[in-house]
Amino acid sequence: MEYICKEHTKLKKETRLSPCRYKCNLCKQKRIDGYSNPDHVSNPFGYLYLAPTICERCAVKEERCMWCINR
Repeated sequence: MEYICKEHTKLKKETRLSPCRYKCNLCKQKRIDGYSNPDHVSNPFGYLYLAPTICERCAVKEERCMWCINR
């Protein structure tokens, strides 16, 4: 179960694509998956994933949106 605010509900349709590459800003563990990016354009460096700021576990535990920055 994801915790997402009204402002970021449009991101609910994005799917997980990458393995856990990103670090959670709360628990500091490397457990955040990269999500599909609707604004992605081809580039020689690879896919540009959307990365939430905190992991799902911390979002549910703290009741914070995983996409909001410093709220």
